[in-house]
Amino acid sequence: MNNLLSQDEVDALLKGMDSGEIETESNTEPSYGVRTFDFTCHERVIRGRMPGLEMANERFGRVFRNSVSGILMKFVDVSIHGLDLIKFGEFMRTLPLPSSINIFKMEPLKGFALVVFEAPMVFAFIDQFFGGGSKPWVKSEGRYFTAIEQKVIKKIVDTALNDLAKAWEGILPLKPEHVGSEMNPQFVTIVTPSEAVIRIEIQIEIEDFIGKMFFCIPYSIIEPVKDKLFSGIRTNFMSNDQRWIARLKDVLKDSYVDLQVDIGKVELSLRELVHMEKGNVIPLQTSVSDELTIRVEGVPKMKGTAGFSRGNQGIRITKIFEKV
Repeated sequence: MNNLLSQDEVDALLKGMDSGEIETESNTEPSYGVRTFDFTCHERVIRGRMPGLEMANERFGRVFRNSVSGILMKFVDVSIHGLDLIKFGEFMRTLPLPSSINIFKMEPLKGFALVVFEAPMVFAFIDQFFGGGSKPWVKSEGRYFTAIEQKVIKKIVDTALNDLAKAWEGILPLKPEHVGSEMNPQFVTIVTPSEAVIRIEIQIEIEDFIGKMFFCIPYSIIEPVKDKLFSGIRTNFMSNDQRWIARLKDVLKDSYVDLQVDIGKVELSLRELVHMEKGNVIPLQTSVSDELTIRVEGVPKMKGTAGFSRGNQGIRITKIFEKV
């Protein structure tokens, strides 16, 4: 009971608290998890995997493996080593100098993306392209690429972009186009440093050498097709519903179309047209035996000759145009 305060001690404690002589805990507002948001920062919260993009990457690895092996006449192993979302500035800081940084467009998507080869990977391609053997690989030593080396790089980049289009066929028909190249990461700015980009790391193995290449795709570019990337549905692998196709054909066969036959054409001046009278004859420069053009909904589809059938005017089909 010695821990109990007397009445005089309680009064002294309350007096000290009122006067400020005794410090107490501050009466802070409870936190509800509120944080500031900067609208100039292009960060996005992306949850879950992107199966569609992962499938496209795996297909790119298979196609690019065959393409590069054919160019170098040696077996080249290509594997996807990582896919993550980071800031563009952070990605550029990880690139050494020099690096083969290639800018390309992904039509019809708007914006620019990057395909990057590390310097050791570039020299490995150069050595193998010109018949190099198992000698030690050339070190970059901070130097820039020569004109011949850049031409070989351009050939590999064009091959990679063509294979990228094949890999994306199930997501969107792409037309990648190489725009330019740079060796210094400081001179490349396709988006703001704070904008989110998708980094795809690809590992390439040639004999005893292992190098890396990267795709850097801004997230803003793929937003129009993000539903397909997250769903993982590949349209080119989907089987066709033959019952639905047969039903659609039956319905289309009952549709009515407009059929027209061009008997002939003639050009008249306005003066001649104004002076037309009843009984005038307009020569069409078309013989009775000439083939006439038959149009279906305004599109030329067949040729035929005019005649009569069971007391009605008709036309006999003589030729059907080939489908274009």
